[in-house]
Amino acid sequence: MTTESRPTLARAVSPAMALLGILLVAATLRTPLTGVGPLLGHIRASTGLDASSAGWLNTLPLLAFGFFSVLTPALGRRLGLERILCFAMGMLSAGIVLRSVPGIIPLFLGTLVAGVAIAVGNVMLPAVVKREFPQRIGPLTGLYSVVMSMSSGLVAGMAVPLADALPGGWRTALACSLIFTVPAALVWLGRWRRAAAAEAPAASTQPVPVNVWRSWLAWQVTLFTGIQAFNFYILMAWLPSMLHETGMSPLLAGWMVTLMQVASLFGNIATSWVTGRVRDQKALGVFISVLCLVGFAGMALFPAWIMAWVCIAGLGLGGSLLLSLAYISLRSATPTQASSLSGMAQSLGYLIAAAGPVICGFLRDWTASWLPVLVLMIVTAAVQAWVAYGAGRPRTVGDPEPHA
Repeated sequence: MTTESRPTLARAVSPAMALLGILLVAATLRTPLTGVGPLLGHIRASTGLDASSAGWLNTLPLLAFGFFSVLTPALGRRLGLERILCFAMGMLSAGIVLRSVPGIIPLFLGTLVAGVAIAVGNVMLPAVVKREFPQRIGPLTGLYSVVMSMSSGLVAGMAVPLADALPGGWRTALACSLIFTVPAALVWLGRWRRAAAAEAPAASTQPVPVNVWRSWLAWQVTLFTGIQAFNFYILMAWLPSMLHETGMSPLLAGWMVTLMQVASLFGNIATSWVTGRVRDQKALGVFISVLCLVGFAGMALFPAWIMAWVCIAGLGLGGSLLLSLAYISLRSATPTQASSLSGMAQSLGYLIAAAGPVICGFLRDWTASWLPVLVLMIVTAAVQAWVAYGAGRPRTVGDPEPHA
């Protein structure tokens, strides 16, 4: 069963139920992870883990994203969107339960299982949007991205209060993510059953498969995805340290990260509004990349205006995240192409992102300054603007490249 061969299947349920399924999956893609960071102190005190070992609780999911995302499109073609998302949400729920069981091994094994399940959701969600709402890709991508950000922020903020208030402490607090994953699994189970009932037995003409790894357009989308994530994770990891070394208090430096996330939410919303109203996204991609560049350059050259630069960089990074997700659907002709492109872009993108904090930590230790880090971010933002122009062309990965 393929995702192209079933026009009646895609309409087996109402658009409202399709939207509900999309938003519930979106709410699960970060919430099982963002609660871990605030609870690392509780986890280390309870388990005796050192800082390095506890850090793997944040690293394992990123590695799972990077290595498993590339395998997901083939599974999606074999199982179909409904079935694979139902399995993923069930697997995610099982991973959350497992990591809440007493013991070190269940904690790490459950974290890895959850990371693999989230990788599936990350890859397949753009394909669902492409199939269910092909004329509303920008607004729908923006909506599920906002839901993803808001739900993850809520869980991060509530993690410590819940751990302090609930029996079971941090284990129960981490298990609270089930309030999103279980309903998501049930909705996609219902969609799977309805889809099976609606599926026609007749075979349809299959489109010629496209190898996205041989498409320059796909590589431009992938590079855009990886660069925006590279810079985002650098700031998430190191911005407080950068600011603290300039004399800012740790508390205020932490609030600068919150300010950046708020600004990124506005950038996300604005970009989703524009994306659906323009024929191509070349100028939009360049503009939001330049916002990132200006924000990073301002941090390096005029640190006294740090709040302005954090807001500008946040706007650019939020818009870049939205556009990286929208590119996957917009540059694909079919849902299967979207899942293949999503697997490529997110697999390499997360591997690039995971390298960012490590590389910049090395640069800081080697030079005893954050200036080389900011210069690297300025350069990568310029490269992002270049690939954004190419990724924004109104083409799909199956189209032949024009000859010069």
